[in-house]
Amino acid sequence: MDEEKHEQERIDYTIEQIKKQEEKISDSLVSVKQEASDIRSNFWDDVRVNLLEPDDVSETNISIRQQEHFLRERERNYEHAEKQLAVFDKMKNSPYFARIDIQDAETPREEIYIGIGSALDENDQFLVYDWRAPISSVYYDGEIGEASYDTPQGKLTVDVLLKRQFSIKDGKLVSMFDTSAAIGDEMLQEVLGSGSNVQMKNIVSTIQREQNRIIRDTKSELLFVQGAAGSGKTSAVLQRIAYLLYRFRDGLDEKQMIIFSPNRLFNHYIGNVLPELGEKNMQQTTFQDFITSRLGKLEVESLFEQFEDKENKLRQNIIGLKEEIRLFAAISRYQKALQKTGLCFKDIRFRGRTIISKERVSEIFYNTRADYGLSARLELARKALREEIYVFANEEIKRDWVKDEIELLSEERYQELVPLDLEFDGFDAEQDYLARKIVRLRLKKVHQAIKENRFFHIRQQFVHFMQSVPKLVSLEEARITDADWKAEVKRVVANLNANKLALEDTVFYLDLWDAVVGKNANRAMRFLFIDEIQDYSPAQIYYLKTLFPSSKFTLLGDLNQAIFKTQEKERTLLEEIKEQFDPEKTEVVRLSKSYRSTEQITNFTKGIIQAEENIEAFSRKGNLPKLIESQSFVAMMDAVYEEALRLQKTGKMIAIIGKDQEICEEAYLSLYKKMKVRLVHMEHQKLQEGVMIIPSYLAKGLEFDGVIALDASSATYQHENERTLLYTICSRAMHELVVTANGSLSPLFDGIPSKLYEIHRAAPEPRIQ
Repeated sequence: MDEEKHEQERIDYTIEQIKKQEEKISDSLVSVKQEASDIRSNFWDDVRVNLLEPDDVSETNISIRQQEHFLRERERNYEHAEKQLAVFDKMKNSPYFARIDIQDAETPREEIYIGIGSALDENDQFLVYDWRAPISSVYYDGEIGEASYDTPQGKLTVDVLLKRQFSIKDGKLVSMFDTSAAIGDEMLQEVLGSGSNVQMKNIVSTIQREQNRIIRDTKSELLFVQGAAGSGKTSAVLQRIAYLLYRFRDGLDEKQMIIFSPNRLFNHYIGNVLPELGEKNMQQTTFQDFITSRLGKLEVESLFEQFEDKENKLRQNIIGLKEEIRLFAAISRYQKALQKTGLCFKDIRFRGRTIISKERVSEIFYNTRADYGLSARLELARKALREEIYVFANEEIKRDWVKDEIELLSEERYQELVPLDLEFDGFDAEQDYLARKIVRLRLKKVHQAIKENRFFHIRQQFVHFMQSVPKLVSLEEARITDADWKAEVKRVVANLNANKLALEDTVFYLDLWDAVVGKNANRAMRFLFIDEIQDYSPAQIYYLKTLFPSSKFTLLGDLNQAIFKTQEKERTLLEEIKEQFDPEKTEVVRLSKSYRSTEQITNFTKGIIQAEENIEAFSRKGNLPKLIESQSFVAMMDAVYEEALRLQKTGKMIAIIGKDQEICEEAYLSLYKKMKVRLVHMEHQKLQEGVMIIPSYLAKGLEFDGVIALDASSATYQHENERTLLYTICSRAMHELVVTANGSLSPLFDGIPSKLYEIHRAAPEPRIQ
C-alpha cells in the first residue's frame, strides 16, 4: 500500500478513536461534577459529629477527613478529565507529529506514534504516546540503529528501524519525512521558516538532543543552561516544566513551581506554551515584582530604570560590591553584634501620643534571654509589649476621649458593641464594659503593628548597617574610597526618605529584616526557574536560594546578552553561582546552535560580539543584514519608515528597537502620523501584531519577523561594553535585519567581514533654496 495513503488512514482512525474517548470522558465529566457537588452539599450530613467523649471526637475527625478525601478525589478526577479533553481537542487536528519503529530481542517490530498527549483505542492499546513518555526519548535522542532510554525499571535498549516526522493540519497529512537523525532538517525548516507570533509556540515536535537533555533532567540541584541567542533555551525550559508535571504527576503540581521572567511582557509572551500542552501555568513573576511584594510601601528601582540612569555608571564599583555574596557574611557578623546593642526601634504611638518609647522597647528587648537568637528574642519582646499595652488599656479607659465617645454612641453603634443577651448590674457596669470595649477596639491596630514587627525600625537599621560596612569588609579590595562610600550612604538615606530603594540594595535590606525578625522560607516550592540569568547577581541568586531551600534551580541565559552589566569581573557569573551548589549535583548544558535567525543574520551577530565560543548558525537562507548610514536624524527616520513598510509586507511582527526609552519616544513622534505604530514601554507591556517601537531591555527573550536597530551610530554605541547590548538587539530578528545610524555606524561593527552585510547610505535631505 502507498505509504502516504496508509499514514492518512492511520490518522483518520486515530482521530475517530480520540473522538470516541472524548465523548466517553465528557459523559463521565457530568457524573463526576455532580458527585463532587453532592459531596459539598451534603458534607455535614454524611459526617458523624459527636464531641461528648475523647473517642467520639477522634471518630468525628476521622469522618471529616474521609469526606474531605472523597471530595478531593472527585475534584482531582474532574480536573484530570478536563485536562484530557483540552489535549484531545488539539489532537483532533493533529494527533501526532512523529513515528518510530523499534524492536528488541524479545518483541517484534512495533510502531510508536508520538504526540502532545496519549491516546488509547477501545482495547486500551496505545495509539499515541505522550512526548514525555520514556519511550519518546528515543525519537529525540536516538538515530537509526541501537538506542536506549530510561524507564522506572531501568535502562532499555532497542533497535530503531524507522524515524518519521509528520506535518498534519486539520486531520490531513500535509507532508512526512523519513530521517536517520534526531530531528530532520526538513521539519525544522518548515517550522522555523514560519512567522513570529505574539505568543511563543511549543516546540515538542522539533526538540533537539541537547534540549531533550535539559527537559528530562530530574537529578540536578542546579541545571545551568548557557545558550546562544535563538538556541531554544527558553522553549526547552518550558517543555521541561511540562515534562516534570508529567513525570511527577502524583506528587507535584504547578503551585510548586515558579519562574522568574525578565519582564511582564515576556510573561505574556510565554503564557500560552503550557496550556497548549494541556498543563496549567505555574507561578510567573519578575524579580522586581517578587521583591516589591516583600517590601511593602518601598518603591524599588527597576533594572530598566537603573539602565536609564546615567549616574549609575559612576557607581560601578559600589554596585559591583553589592552584587557579591560577601555582604551577606557582613550582615551575619553585624547580626551577632546586635545581640548586645544597636537594634533600632520606633516609638509605639496611640492617638498621637507615645505610649511606649523606643528606649523602653530597646530595654524590653535586651532584657530577654541573651542566649536566644534575634528573632526568638523579638518574639519574647512582642509578648512583653502586648502585656504593657494591656496595662495601658486599663488606664486609658478613664480618659475623657473614651467618655466622650460613649456619650456620642448612636443606637446602631451601641448594638454593635453590646450583645443582645448581655445584661448589666447597673449604669457603672455598663459604662465600664463600653469603655473597655472601645479602647480594646481602638488598640487593635497597635496590637497588629506589634504582631507585624512595625516597631522595629528596619530603614534606620539598614542605614546603620551601611555605615558599618567599612568595618566589616575591605572597601579597598573593591576599589571604593571612604568618600565614595559615605556618598553612597547619603544616597541610600535620600532614597529611603523618598520611599525608594535601589535594586542592588533590596536583597541585603530584606536579609537584614529576616536576620532580625526570622526568615519565612518556602519549603513547599520544588522547582525554581530563572530566565535571562545574566541579568542577576550572585547575591540575588544566593538570597533566592535561602528563601526556597528545597527547590531545584534551573537557570538559563546567554552571558553574551548581559546588557545591564558594565563592570568586568575576574570570574564569570556561572563560576560564582556554581559555588552555591553541590558540584556533584550541578549540570551545565551549552546550546551553541542558533535556530531563530537566518544563517546570514546569525553570522552577522556573531561578528558583533566577536564570539570565541562556537555559535553555530542553522542552515536557513535569507537576505544579508542591511546597514544604513544617514546624515541626520530626519533622514534616518525616513529610512526607518521605508524599511518598516517594506518589512510589513512579509512579516506580521516588526520591531524598531532603540537603546533606551528616550530614542524610542523620539522615533515614535517621528512615525505615528505616517503609519500605524505602537510604542512599548514600562507602563504598556503587551505584544501585538504590526510595527512596534521597543527599548532594548524590554525586547530581551523575544523574537520578531523583522528588526530595525534604531540609531546604531558611533555616537550611540561607542564603548566596548556595549557590544552585548547591540548583539541582543540584532539577534531578535528571525528573517530580516536592518541597522540604521544617524551619522557613521558604530565602530563595534568594524570587525565584521564586509561580505556578511550590505551597506547603504540614505539620501541626504533636500536643501531649502
